[in-house]
Amino acid sequence: MPDTPRRILIPSDARDWVVNLAEGYQRLGFDVTVGRQNFELEACQPDIVHFQWPEEITDWKPPTPKQTDDIIRRLDRWAGRARLMLTVHNLYPHGHHGHAAYHRLFAAFYERAEVIHHFGETSKRMVCQAFPEIADRHHVVRLGFNYDRLLPAIRPSRAASRRDFGFQPDEMVFLVFGSLRSWDEVQLVKKAFSKAKVPRKRLMMAARYNEAVSPWRQRRRRWRWNLWQRMNSVQRITNYVPDEDVYRLFDAADAVVIVRQNSMGSGIPSLTMTFGRIAIAPDAGIIPEYLAGADNVLYDGTSAISLASAMERAAAVDRE
Repeated sequence: MPDTPRRILIPSDARDWVVNLAEGYQRLGFDVTVGRQNFELEACQPDIVHFQWPEEITDWKPPTPKQTDDIIRRLDRWAGRARLMLTVHNLYPHGHHGHAAYHRLFAAFYERAEVIHHFGETSKRMVCQAFPEIADRHHVVRLGFNYDRLLPAIRPSRAASRRDFGFQPDEMVFLVFGSLRSWDEVQLVKKAFSKAKVPRKRLMMAARYNEAVSPWRQRRRRWRWNLWQRMNSVQRITNYVPDEDVYRLFDAADAVVIVRQNSMGSGIPSLTMTFGRIAIAPDAGIIPEYLAGADNVLYDGTSAISLASAMERAAAVDRE
C-alpha cells in the first residue's frame, strides 16, 4: 500500500451526498470511485474505502443473519488490502432504533473501520453509548460542511428568484426541503404553519412525504396532505430540482424549516447556511452543534406550538 493514499472508493449510490463528497476528495487530488456495487464486486484497487450508510448495503432493509455474515467476510477481505473509514450519518436507520439485526451490522463496520468520522461531539457520544465495544476506536469529529459546489458563478438577485415562484416582496416565505419521513412530521408542519402568527406567511414545499406504510395508507395520507397544501396556497415543488437550480429555492425563501424526528442529524442545516438563509431546526442530536454561533432558531422537534413560536421568532429577526 502506498505511503500517501490516492485512490478512494465510496461504496454508495446516494447521489445527493456522494457527489459532493467525491468532488471534495477530487479537489484534494484523490482519484475517486463511487457506487455500492463496487463494494460487492471487489474489482477496484482503492487505498481507502470510505463507507457511508451500512444499511444501504442491505437495500435499506434489516439484514438477515446470512447477509450480515457475508458482509463481514467481505469487509475482512477489504480490510486486508485497503484502509476502512466510516462516516456516521445516524445512530440506527430511521424507524429502527435499537434493532438487533442493524446493531450487529453497524457493529461489524465500526469494529473494522480504522477511522470513525462524526459530524459532532453528540454523534460520538451517542455511538459510543450504543456500541461501547468500539468506544476506544479512532473517532474523528469534524463539525459541519458546506455545499459550495451548488453556488452559481453568477447569482441572480433574491428578488428575481422570488418573482419566479410568485412571491410578493412583503411575504414571509418558509421553505421545507428534502423528505418528510413520517406522518407525524407532516402533521407537525401543518399544525405549526397554521398556528404561527406571522403576517403574510407563505409555505414552499420541496419535500416529499415518504413513509414505509401500506400503499393504501400512503395514498390516502398523500391525498390529505395535497388537499391541505392547495387550501393553504402552498407553493409546491413536485418535480426533481437539478443541482444547478437548488439555489433558486433557497434564495426565494426567508427561512428554512428543518423537520427531523428521531434522527441524529440532517444535511439541510448546512445546505441552508451555504445559501445564507436562517435555519429553523429541532433542538436534538447534533443539529444544535451545526447552528451554534449564528442567528438560527431551535425548537422542540415534537411540538407544533414550539415550531410555530420558532417561525414567529425567525420572522422578527434581521434575516439579511
